[in-house]
Amino acid sequence: MIMAAEIALEMRAITKRFPGVVALSAVSFDCRRGEIHAICGENGAGKSTLMNILGGNYRPDGGEIRLDGKPVRFRHPQQSRAAGVSIIYQELSLLPHRTVAENVFLGVEIARRGVLATQAMRARTKELLARIGSAIDPGAPVSSLSIASRQIVEIAKGLLLDARILVLDEPTAALEDRDAQKLFTLLRDLRQSGIAIVYISHRLAEVTEIADRITVLKDGAKVWTKPRSEIDLGMIVSAMVGRDLSDFYPKRPAGAPGAAILSVRDASNAALHDINLEVRAGEILGVGGLEDSGKAELARAIFGDAPFASGSIRIAGGALDAHSPRAAIAAGVGYLPSDRKLEGLAMKQSVRDNALLALHAMRRLLSIPGRGGLAADAIDKQLVARNVRAADFGQQIASLSGGNQQKVILCRWLAHDCRLLVCVEPTRGIDIAAKAAVYETMRAFADAGNALIVVSSDLPELIGVSDRLVVMHEGRIVGELPRGSTEEEIMRLSLGLGCRDPAGRESA
Repeated sequence: MIMAAEIALEMRAITKRFPGVVALSAVSFDCRRGEIHAICGENGAGKSTLMNILGGNYRPDGGEIRLDGKPVRFRHPQQSRAAGVSIIYQELSLLPHRTVAENVFLGVEIARRGVLATQAMRARTKELLARIGSAIDPGAPVSSLSIASRQIVEIAKGLLLDARILVLDEPTAALEDRDAQKLFTLLRDLRQSGIAIVYISHRLAEVTEIADRITVLKDGAKVWTKPRSEIDLGMIVSAMVGRDLSDFYPKRPAGAPGAAILSVRDASNAALHDINLEVRAGEILGVGGLEDSGKAELARAIFGDAPFASGSIRIAGGALDAHSPRAAIAAGVGYLPSDRKLEGLAMKQSVRDNALLALHAMRRLLSIPGRGGLAADAIDKQLVARNVRAADFGQQIASLSGGNQQKVILCRWLAHDCRLLVCVEPTRGIDIAAKAAVYETMRAFADAGNALIVVSSDLPELIGVSDRLVVMHEGRIVGELPRGSTEEEIMRLSLGLGCRDPAGRESA
């Protein structure tokens, strides 16, 4: 039985209604001091609404919040922060052109006789950063920091306000694996200090790694709360979407792949060396490796964003001079980047216009009116077929969830009739139902006689979607693995421990 004194946060029977929808229906949730409690659920399950109520952005229509056993009512985010609640949202709130210290003290600046006490703020920021094991320069502009370092600055902001409850919303969505592990170490240290941590993530493997308890929400209601020791990934998936994990990866075709769609021979540039690669019709080729292995650079080289300086590339038997993305697009190559908001979407444009971007680009490039032939009504049919959920395809794409934004990028290339689709971290930051939809689209694209290259740091995903795997290390392809290979085999090659030929035989 949980003692009342252990509970730092309790949300009792929280209900929230918006016009035409019940976002939360009597949801109860608690988090103990010195605990990491994860909340899982699809987009629309109610996770963000629940945390917006805790953060003072929304007022509940029913229920109550208790901190350390005392009822509280937040009418403004400042009241929530003053009570010791620090929420770090997926979209970081730091000001890029101000220093680390200025961001940490934003809204609570130290001033003496009307003048900002810059040195005092930097000294205090240095103390806070040291507490969480960071040596970030308090005087550095935030724009110079990595995403991982910016996360640390956000946590330092919470510590400045003596946060007792720390909420992290998709904290690893933009982090490399190494930085994610550093974050986990930091969270474990904060847990030891008695802070209650609420952890929201679509990455279920990391949830089972870091959390002490897990709560699943579905359609605005709580399904269950269980200790980590009593559950596995399959149970979480079933609770979230009502089907088994094994159903998420589409069935692979039994037949052999067709002719080569992509052939790369003896290709190199500053980051890549002696690349030899072939992807055939009907095939999904997975590319694994550590973050600095060159796998992202390989994707960019094929798409012409950071071209090969030597060697040859052929697409469907024809020579490709991929000196630019437009040249690659003209040859039938599509690209789904790892950072969809920065590299893949025009966030202030409509859903429809984003889906039409490749066609517009090719009309300008080739000066042939109507190139691609799909009018707005036809692209709308494509968006409907891919189940892109939007009130209107004329609305800004920024208002859509990450999963729906990813579907729009896929529709862009389906409309363009490309033959090869290069996908980098295709399901980063999207919920598990959206992942399943992306996988189905990828498989259907390959089954139609096209080819895909999938670069992913998610090893279960890489194994689940790929017909064949290559692994990179220090800018080289160091081995090839057949369908059904294990995570251990991929990691061994990723670390440079031997290589394998296409038949799976190890060599020195």
